[in-house]
Amino acid sequence: MNKKLGFIYAFILVFIMIVSVPSYGMEDISVVLEQPAVYKAEKGDNLDYKLNIKLPENYENRYRSFAVTLLLDKNLKVTSADFVGVKAVDAKLVLNITNIKDETQNLVTVSVNDADALAGVSNFGVDIKTQVKEASSGDSFENSFVVTYVDREGKENSIQKNLTSNTKVEDGKLALKSFYSNEKILRGSTQPGANLTIIEEGKDNINAVADKDGKIAVEVGKKEVGTKLIVKSEYMVKDKKYSAEDTLVVKPAEDKYITDNIADKSLISSEEANITILQDHVDMARKINVFKAGREDSARLGAAVANGQYVLVKSDVKGQEISDAIKKIKEATTYLRKPLMQGYADANFGCNKKMTRAEVASVLARIKTGEEPRGNFSSFKDVDQDKWYADAVGYMEKEGIFGGYSDNTFKPEKSITRAEFAAVISKLTDSMEKVPAKEFKDVDEDHWAKTAIDHVTSRGYMRGRSENQFAPDAAITRAEVAVVLNKLTDRVPDKEFMDKYSKNPFKDLSKDFWAYYEILEVSGN
Repeated sequence: MNKKLGFIYAFILVFIMIVSVPSYGMEDISVVLEQPAVYKAEKGDNLDYKLNIKLPENYENRYRSFAVTLLLDKNLKVTSADFVGVKAVDAKLVLNITNIKDETQNLVTVSVNDADALAGVSNFGVDIKTQVKEASSGDSFENSFVVTYVDREGKENSIQKNLTSNTKVEDGKLALKSFYSNEKILRGSTQPGANLTIIEEGKDNINAVADKDGKIAVEVGKKEVGTKLIVKSEYMVKDKKYSAEDTLVVKPAEDKYITDNIADKSLISSEEANITILQDHVDMARKINVFKAGREDSARLGAAVANGQYVLVKSDVKGQEISDAIKKIKEATTYLRKPLMQGYADANFGCNKKMTRAEVASVLARIKTGEEPRGNFSSFKDVDQDKWYADAVGYMEKEGIFGGYSDNTFKPEKSITRAEFAAVISKLTDSMEKVPAKEFKDVDEDHWAKTAIDHVTSRGYMRGRSENQFAPDAAITRAEVAVVLNKLTDRVPDKEFMDKYSKNPFKDLSKDFWAYYEILEVSGN
């Protein structure tokens, strides 16, 4: 403690966040933020915070993932944040410090992307050290946090709480979104099933009930700018009555619609377009499999998603905040959805074009190494080192993944057959052990690629051209390769999201093509 200040410095339990899961009828995740009760703070003073997280019994069977996101006051700079009671696990248990709002505020995010990563620990925390930017009174620090979780059935819930350094423990929970003069529906969140009362001077009260997820969506009609709406929430938890109250002041209508890069233009006319778009981007990003991603890419996506979730439940959100949150998610997803294949200069993808052996070596080497291979030499007599594919062929040869022919040639410009492709994928993914697989009439037991074909078809990397035909000697097409590459990298096209936001850049690709979504995914569109 800095003795020159002479201020009162004591930790108090400011707020305990409890989310109820109706199917269990018991307390859910409890989050406690220990904040210093400060009379006065000078520029440069250090203030320590502690975020405590307590999970209920059998949480491993209840949660798939969850996140706690703490937004610190703009007058506080986070200097460090460290786990207490657990250790970070790459991509599964992550602690991030992120700058938001034009780099003026810090966001501390605990992302538990796989509840099993906690290894049974039910109580842990985060020590957060901050530094005061400018002198201020102790009751001026406003912090807030959001708890979001996804249960084992895929159901998501979240809630926000605003805090100040001298805040007292509040009875109930209630978070309202800003209401504008061109809107009709009042939105927010509270306890699931809570009884709501909306009071406007000179008008009859409006009574409503929060839905099973605690979401508030009440038709109140358009209101004049400056109109005050008092919202009350009352509910029972374990035979104890809770209540919360907040006041909304209607704001002037603003340009809240984010129209950039929207394929479905019907969204633009919606009053809730900006919120819908952000929610869609958050949902899309949460579906991305990060377990094979690098630590930095995974952490970047986790921070962007947490920021988006925070904005979604924030009670007073501005259009620019939504736009910034969407931008951060877009930027983060580009690192995890890098183009594995691209189209040609004439804006065609070449869906049914035959794939050459050099092209396959190049794209698989990039997937294997995460970058363009460099400094690899090939022993094949028909692979000149000055060719664009030479390093990739050399790498695949060195790793024993992609071989040549008996005459010591690689035949880089030759179309690769489906059997040859199966052999390469089999070596790239797993052992060559014989596994039960579907029998194809055109693949005899003594076929040179029988084991490889069994391997790739039994594991779902490839399938036959028809029910009983694998077509081992047919050239594989770029569309077929696109499907396999997505499977190799655990990339699953989000069809609903693509229909709304993806733009098809290829002239020869139509939506009714069998691999339409797979090609958009593999090309990062």
